[in-house]
Amino acid sequence: MKIKSNYTKLFGAFSLTFLGDGLTLAAVPWLISTLTSDTLYASVTMTALRLPWLLFSLPVGVLIDRYSRKHMLIGAGFTRMILLLALTLCIWGGWVSIPILALFMFGIGLSRVVFDSTVQTVIPQLVDESKLEKANGQFTAGQLITSDILGVALGGFIITLHIVFPFAIDAVTAVIALLFLISLRGNFYPGDTETTKKEVRPMKNWKREMWSGIQYVYHDRFLRGLAILSVTITLMYSIILSTQIFFVRDVLQLDAFAFGILISIATIGSIVGSQAVAYMRKKWSTKQLIISSILCMGIIYGVVGLTTNAYMVGSLYFCAAFFIIVYNVTRSSILQRSVPNEMLGRVGSVFRFLSFGISAIGTLLGGLLVRVSETTFDRVFSLQLPYLLLSLIYILSALIFALKMQNHSESQQRNINA
Repeated sequence: MKIKSNYTKLFGAFSLTFLGDGLTLAAVPWLISTLTSDTLYASVTMTALRLPWLLFSLPVGVLIDRYSRKHMLIGAGFTRMILLLALTLCIWGGWVSIPILALFMFGIGLSRVVFDSTVQTVIPQLVDESKLEKANGQFTAGQLITSDILGVALGGFIITLHIVFPFAIDAVTAVIALLFLISLRGNFYPGDTETTKKEVRPMKNWKREMWSGIQYVYHDRFLRGLAILSVTITLMYSIILSTQIFFVRDVLQLDAFAFGILISIATIGSIVGSQAVAYMRKKWSTKQLIISSILCMGIIYGVVGLTTNAYMVGSLYFCAAFFIIVYNVTRSSILQRSVPNEMLGRVGSVFRFLSFGISAIGTLLGGLLVRVSETTFDRVFSLQLPYLLLSLIYILSALIFALKMQNHSESQQRNINA
């Protein structure tokens, strides 16, 4: 009963956090536009929100594997609440500026690194191993519905009333989420059951402990292959995301409203995928789900790169988003199932560090690829090229991963395929 209650409280705090996050992310670009018309300043402010993932993912992983995860969640929630309350007051009083906003975004981003990373390590302490896909699917669906649908939609409406309201509501949700976190029963020390408390050993060398997470991934054949695969997947996906708006506008000939519809269709596909993955896991092994998801994404995006029909692209976006979530949920479940709980924070941080680091490179490469292509080909083909290249790389990556893992024994995979 206690575990079920804790699961409900954690899910409530998680959903409220992402609801507020959706409101803030919808409002920040509008707030920036009232402060400056310089696109560089605007990009710097948004980068400040994502920079903590690059700088602190690995150190945070060490802390998660060292201290009470409940205390980590409460610390992140409290920090986020204070920052949002202060930001709301600054906006209301007219004291906000681009540098101040960037500092707030950096702090909120850091709190998200701690919160999101810790949640992923607490979930396997609350549910049976056999239900990890279902739990991860529920949390993913909760994030998509509250942030990408409700948060963004409500944010767009609330902004019309006053720019400060989305931030004020986010601050209120942060207070309620913090109360949920404080009410969690137990301390969730890494590697221990809730009936015993772990004495926290002094951290003699945090760099060595951080490096141990990297070594764990490197020396495990399956996890090493999965990390390389994840970097490849994220890199190529970032390339198409960075040029997606131009593809929609110049190739599909759609306006901003239609672009929003496309993204909404993809979000619905993600939600369906998050709920379907638990059922699919009963039919196939995790390795089969990983490989089939990447193959399907490769084929689907390849077709996107060969068509200019907006209706077809909409249906393909739905299917692609479905398999993206199947891949992400399955990968998270693999880590939670196969990595010892006392190492999960550090190992998970390695994957997050690689993903967020490579996404920044992919974003840059996407624009560069289209620009170079336009020196030889027309703009339409140049904007289709990232999709075609992604298709080729995804299909090859899935085949190579399948071949490399073909002879990997069941004992070495530690129930990866069970």
